[in-house]
Amino acid sequence: PATAGQATELQAKRERTRRDARVMTAKRLVAAQRDADARLDELLALRATLRTRSSELDARKAALGARRSALAADNGGGDVRPSDRIKLNVGGCRVVTTRDTLTLFPGTRLAALFSGRWESRLQRDRNGRIFMDVNPTAFKKILDFHQFAKIASSEDPPPRPTAPEDLEAVLAAQLTFFGLTAMFERAPAAAEVGEAA
Repeated sequence: PATAGQATELQAKRERTRRDARVMTAKRLVAAQRDADARLDELLALRATLRTRSSELDARKAALGARRSALAADNGGGDVRPSDRIKLNVGGCRVVTTRDTLTLFPGTRLAALFSGRWESRLQRDRNGRIFMDVNPTAFKKILDFHQFAKIASSEDPPPRPTAPEDLEAVLAAQLTFFGLTAMFERAPAAAEVGEAA
């Protein structure tokens, strides 16, 4: 049997082990708390950064909106809608289409012309139609392409417009002028056309 001294020593050893375990647990908890505090500080700093950037973006958006309004006031187009019917006089031929057809491909000169930002700057004939001094046959080919692109599926996009041989150079020049040559470097997907409309 164990003596009283051995039992006391064993009891003391157990107490030291428990104390050491409590100390280790406390140290781990303190370290975990420090890690959690550091992570929380990082997250709070990130939230502050994101709020600052969000405020900056809101300010930029407001400035762009004000600029757009100023351009619309200076150049017309304050009350334009994609569904607006646009009456054109193309080289003496009357053409009627919609604004969303002419602006189908953002970033092109044709889309910019009819975006509404330049409405009061566009030259008009005596009947109020927007006058375009371009070859009507070639322009009609471009308009037909836009109309077909609006309804085409991605599996069957419309082909590049073509014209009779004597007008092919004129059509190519108009495609370049209106910023549409990139349309034929890759076929537009139906989703892109739908998003642009």
